Amino acid sequence: MDRAKVYEDEIIRRLYRDALSEKGCTDKVGWKTQKEIGSILGDKEGQMGDEEYACYKDDIFLAASAAEENGFVDGFKYAFRLFSECIYK
Repeated sequence: MDRAKVYEDEIIRRLYRDALSEKGCTDKVGWKTQKEIGSILGDKEGQMGDEEYACYKDDIFLAASAAEENGFVDGFKYAFRLFSECIYK
């Protein structure tokens, strides 16, 4: 990936984080995603030791957080391209 694209992505990621901060969101994952993670985890806590479960749960939340942020970046780029096409036609 070229430097311009990396810089563009970083600016969009900052926008995402700033938007979360302004909303007062302290969670890195939205409530809908948290609900889905809860259903995925289900009864895994009883099947694992406490430490193993905590690591497993943390990994799932980290992956979900990255997915939400990446989805925002991709959606932002798509919306901007669509907006640009509408303006310049």
